[in-house]
Amino acid sequence: MRRLFASLRQHFRQKRYLQIQDITNLQDLSGFILDLGGGPASFFSAVFPRPKQVVLLDISHELARQAKRKRPGLHAIVADGGRLPLADCSVDMTICNSVIEHVDEPRALAAEIRRVSQGYFLQTPSGDFPVELHSFIAIPFYGLIPWVRLRGFLCKVFGADFEYVSSVRYVTEQRLRSLFPDATISYERVLGLKKSFYVFRFKEDI
Repeated sequence: MRRLFASLRQHFRQKRYLQIQDITNLQDLSGFILDLGGGPASFFSAVFPRPKQVVLLDISHELARQAKRKRPGLHAIVADGGRLPLADCSVDMTICNSVIEHVDEPRALAAEIRRVSQGYFLQTPSGDFPVELHSFIAIPFYGLIPWVRLRGFLCKVFGADFEYVSSVRYVTEQRLRSLFPDATISYERVLGLKKSFYVFRFKEDI
């Protein structure tokens, strides 16, 4: 089961990367691309073919070190996403994948993304999707369970960190439109259901 879920996760990540590439015209960008909250280079920085063009930013020193070991060519910065040490419009594109639902101040993160970026692509999962994906194996109908103890038990069964899953604060589409008023919002769908939101703006539109 874990192998199956890992394979599905990799499939969705590859599909998402291709969609990012199509939406943002990555191949045409010559400036820096910010991988905001990129962790140990597990998604975008792991597959983008020009690592020297990537600035990976994460709040964790250890994850930034792991990213550099994995892809020595990329630039790595340790900083808070709500206070980016970057000048206005200094990066061609910001990629922010599954991060905003984990931060304490999403408004500050959104404002910083819009400030430093000439274009951006943000993905965040939908809280209405009937499967909890913040675990090693997806937990069906987790969000509908009202009992904390049962949620904790299911996290143990599915190999999830209960505190980590409980810390997730899903951002609604309405809130996303408020945080990114100049953006286009589309959806990543599974079986017709909205699995994730895509929030983006092209570089040439800014």
